[in-house]
Amino acid sequence: MLFRKTLIHEMTWVAFGLFVVLLVIVMTSQVVRLLGEAAVGALASSAVWAVMGFAAIRYFPILFSLMLFIAILTVLTRLWKDHEMVVWFAAGRSIRSFILPVMQMGVPVVILIALLALYVSPWAQLKGREYRDASLKNEEVSQVSPGVFRESRGADRVYFIENFSGDRGEGENVFVQIRQDGKISTVLAEQGGMFVDEMGDRWMWLKDATAYKAPSGSPQYDILTFKEGRVRVEDPSPVVVNPATSAMSTAKLWGSDSREYQAELAWRMALPIQAFLLMLAAIPLAFSNPRGGRGFHLVIAALLAFGYYNGINVMQAWIAVGKISPQIGMWPLHGLVALLTIGLFWWRSRVRG
Repeated sequence: MLFRKTLIHEMTWVAFGLFVVLLVIVMTSQVVRLLGEAAVGALASSAVWAVMGFAAIRYFPILFSLMLFIAILTVLTRLWKDHEMVVWFAAGRSIRSFILPVMQMGVPVVILIALLALYVSPWAQLKGREYRDASLKNEEVSQVSPGVFRESRGADRVYFIENFSGDRGEGENVFVQIRQDGKISTVLAEQGGMFVDEMGDRWMWLKDATAYKAPSGSPQYDILTFKEGRVRVEDPSPVVVNPATSAMSTAKLWGSDSREYQAELAWRMALPIQAFLLMLAAIPLAFSNPRGGRGFHLVIAALLAFGYYNGINVMQAWIAVGKISPQIGMWPLHGLVALLTIGLFWWRSRVRG
């Protein structure tokens, strides 16, 4: 009882401190990113903090998984360093004796990760997207600044809208200039406005427009007149899974024949499985030999954790593009890590003996 109580108490407090630190790091990076988007008009300034809150919730499963792994690894490493492991082993304990207290502390967290990954995070992402889109539609300045030339982040697009009406979401006398492949395209339209598509990309729609295209420095232009059209404001970021799919409820993904949906579902299910396996792997990985390198086992642990997470992302992409059958999914990766964990326990037991 003393063994379990002491171990669980220390791991719980270390986990709590780690979660606060990880959450601060994530929120700081999100604030910097969102403020950058607000500066270029991709996000309403009034929506920065709300969107950051939704983004933080979306990262909770990953944060809890890291917290659990690092907390167990840190506490058990300290026990080895302070020679407390020798005391416990002298009292008849073995490396396998740590499984029960670790599971008593970690299994509730794994269940929480499963609930967050399958239900809460998709909801937070959906609400974040809805709030972002609503703020862009309702805040005039976030879309365009009337009478001001705006430049894209890549400095390859310049646009201007005169007499913009936030109520109608459109303006008059639109000017757009695009530099691409050594050519300059200039578009003049009588009406135009901004909208965000389902992928999260921003577009400018145009009506009654004329486009002039020519190589840079050339006096000869190709002229095109069109009734309606649209121009992408920013170059799209390459994604494997549609952001709209990431915000879709798990119930809609379940049983779908779409590879993209199956890839997203496999990724969500992989997070609690990853947390559980890494939680167990942290026990033998914490072994520290005083006569060996003090940080070598931490390097191995970091490589396993990040390799596992990156492997999940890679396999999600492979499922989405059809390289791996959805029926096979990520189970080979989970099986490999499970076998590695069993092997680590066997090896540490031999070292102990």
